[in-house]
Amino acid sequence: MAALLKRAGKAVLRVAPLHAAAMRAAAARGNGLAVLYHRVTADDAAPTGELVPSIPRRLLRRQLEVLGEVGEVVPLEQLRAPAVDRRRPRFGLSFDDDYRSHSEQVLPILQGLGVTGTFFLSGRSLHGLGAYWFESLERLVAEQGLEHTRRRLGVDAATASDLAALCERSPWLQRLVSTAVDLAPRHLRAPQITELAEAGMAVGFHTLRHRRLVDLDGEGLRLALVDGRQALEGAIGRRVDLLAYPHGKADARVAAAARTAGYRMAWTGWPRPVRSADDPFLLGRWEPGPLQTDAFVAALAVRVNRAAPP
Repeated sequence: MAALLKRAGKAVLRVAPLHAAAMRAAAARGNGLAVLYHRVTADDAAPTGELVPSIPRRLLRRQLEVLGEVGEVVPLEQLRAPAVDRRRPRFGLSFDDDYRSHSEQVLPILQGLGVTGTFFLSGRSLHGLGAYWFESLERLVAEQGLEHTRRRLGVDAATASDLAALCERSPWLQRLVSTAVDLAPRHLRAPQITELAEAGMAVGFHTLRHRRLVDLDGEGLRLALVDGRQALEGAIGRRVDLLAYPHGKADARVAAAARTAGYRMAWTGWPRPVRSADDPFLLGRWEPGPLQTDAFVAALAVRVNRAAPP
């Protein structure tokens, strides 16, 4: 697998001695890193409002090639297993939300490189649900502008990101955004979800409604962790026992609820390494975004070594 990734590189990667030493140090300590992606666009796609993190297809492929050159790409859940080779750090790949680009853009890249990824899905199309609220907000800001959108929602926000942060904490604002724009979702449908599983990819749950779990009470939290899970299991033909918390937010109470709901592991959005001794229900992930090769290597060297506080 690693050899295939190395051969896929168009040029030999030149890693600065400091960064190479940092990679070796991380591997020696048994550190791994879960890498997170959301939407992947065609290389010639027009830019959007970028509230939803995205990366061009060509750049995704190059980042994955880099991972295979400086370390080893393994299935996500293997990051907690004790490392056998302490010379090269391990990296796991994850992809969140129900974007159709998972099937159209990402899957061919993973298959071409001979690696597997874990897709954390909500399964919204299985229930006839529309776009995620943040997709609608992105369209609204792109079409009507930040100032008009801010006034329409009746909130004060200096930037689109600030506006998204306010909506993230308010189900009422999320509903208002979703009804303010007519956006047809381009989400994975049942055959495409099945295709991911049949291609050897892991499928985990991202909750159907994508609510911040830390804001839910006991019964609301319990329901969020199971509502829609069975339909997703039906689509892939096997049990779903991996979880990614919506918006990357979790705490000890949410982690305990995930354990009770029968999950084996769960991932946050905390950008820190994964170690075998970590709580399996509070694992970290890092989203690099559209970093070019040199900046990507430098950031990897930092993130695979440095634990960010929750």
